[in-house]
Amino acid sequence: METGDILTVAGGLFIVLIIALIANPQYLTGLQASLPGGTPVPTRTPLPLPTTTAVQATAQTLTISLTPAPPYRIPYTDNPFSYPVIRLPDRVDTLGESDIRRSDQDIVTFAFVEDSRGGLTRVFSVPYPVWSMDIRVVDNTTPNIASFRMALCYAANGTIIDGVELIHPGTAYKKIQTSNTPLYLIISTAGIEQYHISLQTSRQYYDQFRPQTSGTTGL
Repeated sequence: METGDILTVAGGLFIVLIIALIANPQYLTGLQASLPGGTPVPTRTPLPLPTTTAVQATAQTLTISLTPAPPYRIPYTDNPFSYPVIRLPDRVDTLGESDIRRSDQDIVTFAFVEDSRGGLTRVFSVPYPVWSMDIRVVDNTTPNIASFRMALCYAANGTIIDGVELIHPGTAYKKIQTSNTPLYLIISTAGIEQYHISLQTSRQYYDQFRPQTSGTTGL
């Protein structure tokens, strides 16, 4: 074969090789990996897509340990809009007047709520079968326009158990017979200096039903 024919065949093979590499670039990657000193091309592994975890917030009953000693303060909640009912009815006075106090009992105050503004308390549970709320409203500056309204509600559905309304500073007393059930208070105030609600029970019930372990849910 003459020299010219050899060059023609070699040129044709070279052109075919170039076209093959353009059409199949992975051949070039494999060739680089096999050559001495060649740098292998890393293979990209697709990253997993982020997953979204749904978190459901649940209302928890106020948990109070037995130390320090009672009475325990029940604070206002930071998330009132999660409650089933957040507003008082128009006529709280229709729920009944103040109950009669018994002066012959040995009374223990196990919790209290105290403030000057209104709000919704955190959910709490009382272990005593019979207990009471001793309510006192103080205002020495503007007693003619002072008002206090309160309702005790079931945390499950917002149903009102009992309530009270004081148009002027004064006192009220409510006897409750609901125990071991999540509850909360709705309180509305206007023009008062301070209110104080003492949660009380008899010494007999306190000694008999008080939780005996630290960290127990209840009061």
